[in-house]
Amino acid sequence: MIQYPIYTERSECQDCFKCISRCPVKSIQVKDGHAEIIPKICIYCGNCVISCPARAKRVRNDVDQVKKLISRGVKVYASIAPAYASEFHGLPQAKFIGALKKLGFFGVSETALGADFVSADIAADLEKEPENNQRLFLSSACPSVVMYVKQNAPAFVPYLNDRASPLLSHAVYLRKLYGDKIAVVFIGPCIAKKREADQMREINAALTFDELRNWFAQEGISPEDIEAGEDGFVPCRAAKGVYYPVDGGMTHSLENYKSFSGVSRMSVSGINAIAKLLKNDFSPGDLPAPLFLELLACPGGCVNGPCTTRDTSEIMRRAYLLQYAATAEKQLDDKTLQDGFVPKATLTLIKSPHVEHSVSELRTALRTIGKYGDDDELNCGRCGYDNCRTFAAALLEKRAEKTMCATYMRNMAQRKANALIKASPSGILIVDKDLHILEANRNFAHLMGKEIEELYELVPELIELNLTKIIDFSDYFVDAFSAETASSFDYDIRYDKKVLHLNIYVIEKGEVVAGVIDDITVPQIRRDKTVNKARKIIEKNVQAVQKIAFLLGENAAETEAILNTIIESHSQGETEKRGAKNK
Repeated sequence: MIQYPIYTERSECQDCFKCISRCPVKSIQVKDGHAEIIPKICIYCGNCVISCPARAKRVRNDVDQVKKLISRGVKVYASIAPAYASEFHGLPQAKFIGALKKLGFFGVSETALGADFVSADIAADLEKEPENNQRLFLSSACPSVVMYVKQNAPAFVPYLNDRASPLLSHAVYLRKLYGDKIAVVFIGPCIAKKREADQMREINAALTFDELRNWFAQEGISPEDIEAGEDGFVPCRAAKGVYYPVDGGMTHSLENYKSFSGVSRMSVSGINAIAKLLKNDFSPGDLPAPLFLELLACPGGCVNGPCTTRDTSEIMRRAYLLQYAATAEKQLDDKTLQDGFVPKATLTLIKSPHVEHSVSELRTALRTIGKYGDDDELNCGRCGYDNCRTFAAALLEKRAEKTMCATYMRNMAQRKANALIKASPSGILIVDKDLHILEANRNFAHLMGKEIEELYELVPELIELNLTKIIDFSDYFVDAFSAETASSFDYDIRYDKKVLHLNIYVIEKGEVVAGVIDDITVPQIRRDKTVNKARKIIEKNVQAVQKIAFLLGENAAETEAILNTIIESHSQGETEKRGAKNK
């Protein structure tokens, strides 16, 4: 079974839907309460990996694949992303290369060599008179951006530079130098490079910096303690292509090869910023002059990629990279440039046609979650989608489940709770701090006598009536509101020739309490049948409601407390009965 670069560890997924809210292309579907990646439309930007609080979004580990290549005696070359300078700052280059060779790599080379090849090629193109009076040129160095444009902004596909990424260009170059029997393994901060390695035969595998650090730890290798040798990057150091990992870096590298003065330059980083730019009624034909747009999916550039060390600030990562880049030559020498080759190839994409839904279809989907008009569309975002309409579209496309809607779940919880309260053989009432009744069931009215039963018919659930006008033992509820520590109280009360057992539970301290009342003068056999009936009703519904309470968190505290009150009341009755038999 194919495992894609990002996957969900189902046992860890907590139904928070944070990954959906952070996904710029909504390439996540919920199945049985678990958020899973949709590989066809994922751009592997890594936002879900970074944002998942439970760390349920995982990155595929390809270290074993690389170990197998090494164990078979294949000469494996590491293509090191220039962002290594910020990730392993302070580590001398010779020690870093020595640590990689100790892992079994035959040679270590800079991916930025490929970046220089790309820069020289594109700069030469931009200096020429553009064909068909083309006004816009989009960089194709970032695989996540290429996937985004092809899938979500197809109108801009013709403006993508038809040049391979720096990684692919570098892999082709290494194979030209050292033969096609070598293996090339990328190491860097990017998850999308794994997708590139899956597609391009020239790239055998892609590892993240996280995977590299773990591999060092597994082998007991401390790069800082490695004895520095004389080995350097092969076949040479890169030039200003090392600027690529920061926004504006590609443009800076281009300018070192050609002036192309008639072309404006602009850099945009962060996939959300790119999406906004390309969706904001932007028409390339309206540009006053040709424009080269450098696009990077990660805010600030690759130095802030999803698999970089998070204990270093963004500004320091950038500073470390710039410090390293300042030591590089402006250009590669002529011979190296001549040996370099930039294929005309960008990532292919599985066709996934965009579906437009009619207003009628969206309305139908919204009605299934209890939203019948515009006023019902709260657009709260709890489901992870920007608004109720996009969530409705996801429902129609089977990418979402109704239980993701907080309003729907809250209403369902309330309906379930109300059904349980009404079906309970106990008398149940809920009151606020002013002793106004918030809810009461019919059995409460029955226990209180014929007069209250008649009142119940006139005022459904006795809502808003003052408890002091209904019963003569309301002082017990007053005491519950003023209690400092206790959360439940038990009383036996004589009332109208009956003995009632009253359980009072604090639902919200100082604000809401619930009372559960049973007639303990009822014969034991009849009472046991009633309790069993109640337990069956509860068992049938309580799991669903408790799950709803869990999903909604604090918003469902009242519902969950009411249910627990009913359960505990009957559980205590059962326990007392068993205890009596055992004596």
